[in-house]
Amino acid sequence: MKRTFCAIAMAIALVSAVAAQGAPIGAPSFVGRIDLSIGIARLAEMARADDTEALARISGEDALLLFGTLSRPSIGSEEPYEAVAEFLEGEWIGTSKIVLHRVFLVFRGEDFREFLDGSSGRRTVVIARDATFRTSPDGARDVYLDVISVRPIF
Repeated sequence: MKRTFCAIAMAIALVSAVAAQGAPIGAPSFVGRIDLSIGIARLAEMARADDTEALARISGEDALLLFGTLSRPSIGSEEPYEAVAEFLEGEWIGTSKIVLHRVFLVFRGEDFREFLDGSSGRRTVVIARDATFRTSPDGARDVYLDVISVRPIF
């Protein structure tokens, strides 16, 4: 009896934790191919090297699945809603140095307005596409991606 109760309690706790993640924000579904081989670090490397050929290969119909941390968004337009946020990924070099890689995410549409309010510092999973090079506010050349869907990771 104790084992059954413990197993049921663990199952309920697991289901509750998974359900707490919430639904994705943005497009309710994506139909197409998602490229899992490219991450934020690779995109940042393409920008540093100004590798337009590599960027052209990934900026077609495929989307990218990226994991990172959102920075505070900059609102570009209220109507229609558009915001840009830095998306960061850290990489350990040895045991004492961390290198940050970044791309910029462009959020368009009312679905993202409420999510982005207070999103700074959140770990998120993003489906994005249409990668382009642009000059960021600090004058660096960076990759900008259009967000299709985003889901916070708590």
